[in-house]
Amino acid sequence: MVGIIAVHCGAGTHNSDLFKEYKRLTNKACLKAIQVLDNGGTSLEAVREAVMILENDPLTNSGFGSNLTLDGIVENDASVMDGKTLSFGGCGSIKRVKNPVALAYDLCIKQTIDLPLGLIPPSLLVGDGGLAYAKKIGLQIVNHEDLVSRKARRQFTRYKNMLDRVVQQRQLDTVGAVCVDEYGEVAAACSSGGILLKRPGRVGQAALYASGTWADSSEKTKQHSVAVCTTGCGEHLVQTLLAKEIADDLKSSTYLTECLHQTMNDKFLRSKHLQNVRIKLAGALVLHKDKTTGDVVLLWGHSTHSMFVGYMGTEDEESKVITNISNNTSMYISVISLYSSISLFYVYFY
Repeated sequence: MVGIIAVHCGAGTHNSDLFKEYKRLTNKACLKAIQVLDNGGTSLEAVREAVMILENDPLTNSGFGSNLTLDGIVENDASVMDGKTLSFGGCGSIKRVKNPVALAYDLCIKQTIDLPLGLIPPSLLVGDGGLAYAKKIGLQIVNHEDLVSRKARRQFTRYKNMLDRVVQQRQLDTVGAVCVDEYGEVAAACSSGGILLKRPGRVGQAALYASGTWADSSEKTKQHSVAVCTTGCGEHLVQTLLAKEIADDLKSSTYLTECLHQTMNDKFLRSKHLQNVRIKLAGALVLHKDKTTGDVVLLWGHSTHSMFVGYMGTEDEESKVITNISNNTSMYISVISLYSSISLFYVYFY
């Protein structure tokens, strides 16, 4: 079984002058994850390492370089989900933690630990409680300013007095990763600094169950395995539970591209929960593993101008990076069949 990693640098409006930098970064994240898989690591470990690479680069809106709150500081959201155990870990409105995805990972893997007196391990921590827990487990804690990039500071200054909702949400280059390892287990992770000029304490989809990530390979011999991570306007993704909706639909579908297109249209763009929303921004990155053939298909879709995707297998020497540009306002869907008898192909829906 070939292990596969796929990452994204967000669905939004990306500066064409930085395309080479996005390619460099996605390649670096893929290579790190493949190194984990080559050394016998799990898909859950691989997505954590990939997202940490993305968090550490100021190019993205996660970790270092995240959008600032109205108070001028960084607050991050992140989550991971293990398809094998269906365990979930998330953190929201987290300050001073260098790699929020590492905090989410720790919460996830400790879901099955027995605590005294029948206590239940937390799956989601926010704010000061999350920071205290991160300190306790030895994660790297930094000063507020250590997470602020020059780019983020410039944007904060420029938009401080511009609270137009449309302007706030155009740049949505949050990050995520999906992976299948050599054992056929899938995992997903995502991390986000949130929208520009968000209110302190705001938590988006990247931290929340069924909204930012979903992964399920718990019955991989009986059902297709699916891993999903989302990006876009967090409030809209939370209201529609888009990550889980996509996974549930794809697990029972034969026609994957049409299924993803229909789900993102019917359950996001035309969702009754967003009927009063004029501009609906979302993206999703998906890995689907067939229960019978073992074929792995990578799909992604977005209703934004652009989305950066990189992917790599353990048998590849380098990653492949694809930039999708759409001038339309409808949903844009792409699919690649990986490591199967089917040739490489793309399908676009507008």
